[in-house]
Amino acid sequence: MLKSYDVDTLRPGMKVGRDVKDFSGKILLKKNNILDSKKINSLIGQGVFSVYIDEPEQEPVKIEGTEHLINYEYLECYKNTYDKVHDVYYKVDRSGEIDVATFDKILGARNINELCDDSIAVSQIHNMTRDGDYTIHHATNVGILAGLFAKWVKYPMANVRELFMSGILTEIGKTKVPKAILNKTGKLDDEELATVRRHVDYGYDMLKASELKAFPNVLMGVLHHHERCDGSGYPNHLRAKQISDYGKILAFLDIYDAMAANRSYAKRNSPFDIFRVLDKDISAGKLDARFGIMFMKHLRQSFVGCWVGLSDGARAKIILLDKNNVTSQPIVQTAGGKFFDLNKTPDLKVEVLLTAQEV
Repeated sequence: MLKSYDVDTLRPGMKVGRDVKDFSGKILLKKNNILDSKKINSLIGQGVFSVYIDEPEQEPVKIEGTEHLINYEYLECYKNTYDKVHDVYYKVDRSGEIDVATFDKILGARNINELCDDSIAVSQIHNMTRDGDYTIHHATNVGILAGLFAKWVKYPMANVRELFMSGILTEIGKTKVPKAILNKTGKLDDEELATVRRHVDYGYDMLKASELKAFPNVLMGVLHHHERCDGSGYPNHLRAKQISDYGKILAFLDIYDAMAANRSYAKRNSPFDIFRVLDKDISAGKLDARFGIMFMKHLRQSFVGCWVGLSDGARAKIILLDKNNVTSQPIVQTAGGKFFDLNKTPDLKVEVLLTAQEV
């Protein structure tokens, strides 16, 4: 199979599929030549803009169901955790008290390790359909992403547990926010927005009055996860040096999962669109660069093998992602077997990461 490559995208090891000629017809490289750096450099300035490369035929990807997309053991673990998180939030909603016994079951080392298994966790939380309470799913997913991040940066298990706890509890203060405001589909007015933003203080005060006050890092993570490094966040308009590490980390995770989910007022976004938003906020000084870049680099690599919906309506599988450029697009293979480098197709992009049901 012959495929045309721009000269600046050629790589050593590629096999030339047709004779490469200059404007006068002189052969610069013959068919079947194997490229190396010297040969590639020799083409620059010779009036050659593209080269046909001989690539092996690729077998089309066949979609025969979702059996390879959903890990049912993981799904069961997630659902059990979701139910327990729901019970904790429901009890707080009714009585104002945190059910520490149920929360301890969520925090079991085995449960955390299963939920935060970086070989499958990211694909699974995106593959499953979020049936049920959005707030509970969001809190559960932020907890999982927090545990994953803690593992990626090689935190000790005690810190993995704490960061996981913080993620699970980020939304606990919303139990004091009127449901009519939380479920509103239109734009919130200023008073309603101020009410929602108070969930951070509500959650912190709730935890401080419970047995969980023994975990000050957790409390600070919950209190700070909407603060921004430039002072534009809430509730206290803190600047970078005043914000806890957990708060800085949870800020990314909270934004990412919220934008990746279908909400009452907005459809889910492509992860690659979200990465651009996060990168823009890092550049603007709103979000912590050290944690943010690390998060995006690790998360991106977890998408290799996932299915996406493209802007032209086609379905495709992510084959390769640039490890060093957090805003680059993936190389994909469509269900019909065609390959596209989406960095070179401005009219084609990833519209959405597909759930197993959608595939």
